[in-house]
Amino acid sequence: MNTTFKNNQSGALFLLFLLVLHLQVIQGRAQDAILREGAVTRQEILARLKQGQSNPRQSGQGDLAELIVERGVDFSVDESVIDEFRRAGARSFLLDAIRRAGIRTPTSDPESPRLRRPEEPSPEPSRELNPQERRLEDLTPEERAAALASLPFIEQARYHALEYSDDLPNFRVTQLVTRYFRGLASKDWEKRDSLELELSYSARDGEKYRLVKLDGAPTKMSYDQVGGSTSTGEFGALMSSLFSPQAKTDFRETGREALNGRQTAVYDFRVKKVNSNSELSDRQTGRTVIAGYQGTVWIDLESKRVLRIELAHENIPPSFPLTMAENSVDYDWVTIAGERYLLPVRAEVLLGRERERQYSRNLIEFRQYQKFDTDVKLVPDNN
Repeated sequence: MNTTFKNNQSGALFLLFLLVLHLQVIQGRAQDAILREGAVTRQEILARLKQGQSNPRQSGQGDLAELIVERGVDFSVDESVIDEFRRAGARSFLLDAIRRAGIRTPTSDPESPRLRRPEEPSPEPSRELNPQERRLEDLTPEERAAALASLPFIEQARYHALEYSDDLPNFRVTQLVTRYFRGLASKDWEKRDSLELELSYSARDGEKYRLVKLDGAPTKMSYDQVGGSTSTGEFGALMSSLFSPQAKTDFRETGREALNGRQTAVYDFRVKKVNSNSELSDRQTGRTVIAGYQGTVWIDLESKRVLRIELAHENIPPSFPLTMAENSVDYDWVTIAGERYLLPVRAEVLLGRERERQYSRNLIEFRQYQKFDTDVKLVPDNN
């Protein structure tokens, strides 16, 4: 399976997404129950998630999310309920649909609050930086800190996200990729191979990849020649696209969570297809489509930096070889030549072709960041 993902804004291929297994609606009585008229019940959602755990090719979470958006739910939604669904395997886009459905009171009263459709504007849209505020780089550090502190939290995070690529030094890092495959007859993931790459980054040239080892042995193959599912563009493309004003991202705060020892603000988000520059490309057919996406972002309360992003692509044409796509990226503080930078440390990619029942999963680790020949190490963020 050869599939790539491009980001037009960065001009680099960006294939960093998890593919959720999106199949036909469940057959049998479980299907009849969840497709009946009326709001979706908590038990029906849990039953679908349980079936998806036993057979990921029949998770149907995309169909379930659409059904919930259309018909609502018949139970009260709070964080304990969301946590229950999350533990049962619900993806971020499904949790988002459940939260939105919880806005509507489960009653036939025509005066009850109406479920606001995802395409409708937020009643309290986040404020973007005006041109004067975008000149923060011209201020002294003290003035800049004061100006940023006066902005809404999400706008402070936007500022740091858009400055992210500019703040990166020139560096090298070892990228380890373990690739798994599962076909129609497979019950579990089977290891396909492992790749070791040397990734170099510079502000002038962007990312460059050199395949060093294949299954632990030195190789002369290039990264393009290795085939299968590959990933590029992790350093800045995802973050800048998500927070770009052109994306008109709808951010909604959903709560606070501890992540890797840090307190974070959690936001769900959605980018409509019309505003998206996320390009899905299939190597085998040569086809390319633009898709919208939605997901969740975790932002450090103290530093206002992004620590984790999960997203799922939506509204992919039914005829496209890929059915649904998600990604997750974890960031952590890395010390390079005595300076601290926020950089990717882990990622996961899951790809699939519904018609062929073929799926691949890439687990990615970034190790040994170096600035030229300077060794670096991960350090706790105690500031």
